[in-house]
Formats: sequence, C-alpha cells, structure tokens
Amino acid sequence: MTRLSRVLLPVIVAIAAPAAAFAQTVEPVRAGDRTLGSAAAPVTLTVYLSTTCSHCADWHTRDFPAFKARFVDTGQVRVAFRDLPTPPQQVAVAGAVMSRCAPEEKYAEVLEALFRGQPRLHAQPGPPPQQTVVSWLAAGGAAGGLTPDQMNACFASEASFAEIEARARQASADGVNATPSFFINGEPAPAAMAAHDVAAFEPLIQPLLDGR
Repeated sequence: MTRLSRVLLPVIVAIAAPAAAFAQTVEPVRAGDRTLGSAAAPVTLTVYLSTTCSHCADWHTRDFPAFKARFVDTGQVRVAFRDLPTPPQQVAVAGAVMSRCAPEEKYAEVLEALFRGQPRLHAQPGPPPQQTVVSWLAAGGAAGGLTPDQMNACFASEASFAEIEARARQASADGVNATPSFFINGEPAPAAMAAHDVAAFEPLIQPLLDGR
C-alpha cells in the first residue's frame, strides 16, 4: 500500500453542493450507476450516498439488510447507488473511487466494509491521519477482492477521480444536497420520513407494486 499512500496525499477534489430543493424527478437509473437487484424490478430506489457520511453508514449497515431481503432479493426493487461526497471530501472521494474500482457485483460489499470502518475515521477531531485513511481504503478494497496492485492502479488513474467529480456535480444538478437521499421511481421520498428502515419504505413501495 506504499504507492497508494503517496497517491492520496496530493489529491484534492473540490466539489460544491449548494443548498437547493430536490428536483421534481430524477432518472431512476443512469449509465454508470452501481445497481443491485433485477433490472426487471417494477420499482427502483435511487440512493445518493457518501462514504464518509455517518447517516449513510447507519442506513446501509442497520436498515438496508432488511430492505434488501424484503424487496431486492425478491425481485421487486432495484437499487441504484449514486455518489455525493461529503466532508472530509477528499476522503469521501477516495472511498467512492475504491468502491467503484471493484467489480460491480462487489460494490455493496466494498461500501459495507467502508461504512463499518468509518469509526476509525472519526476517532479524533479534524481530518483523519493519512495512514488511517489508507488502511480504511485497503479494507474496502480487500472486501471487493482487489489486490494492492489493483488498488494502486485505480488510484493512479486520473479518470477514476474525474468520474466521481462528474457524478457528484450531476447529483448537485439534481438538487440533492444531503446524504443519504432517496428517490422512488425517480420521485423524491417524503422529506418528513422519520426513518429509512423497511417499515418506513413499505407504504411508499407497496402501492407501486400493487399497481395503485
């Protein structure tokens, strides 16, 4: 991981996400989205996430497994993941790069490893030490089956970072300024949702499955 340490040091990606209301709708799935579930599913849940967002980590590690079992594994819902890096943005961008370097079928596993490793990033005030970030990224890459050489090759590619920046700018253009943010078949989930567990999504998704 020595080379990865050197690559991370100078990487600074400035991404602005100005406050704005949600767009009326977004495309449920776009080219390049990482997806989970059947492409034939009648409902798509589009999720905007950041790898450094603690609320995203809570949702993905605590609520998403039951949601996946209830709706995704049964072929009823397809999930599309989108990147919107949040502070510390340099670290969030690196996490997004790592998760997208893995094979698409391993994307959720990389996210899970990064989210479960988040406490080490937030163990002290201020930006996390570089070596902490490197070990956090390495754990995510390993969960995706990547070798150290493959991780380094990914981080050596300017295109990897340019892709995340472009996707983050698109998220901002969509009017999304917070993570996690959810859209159901392109429509924003109600802002008043007090929770994002399977029970909270049930009354929003079931009518669509029933054709109402």
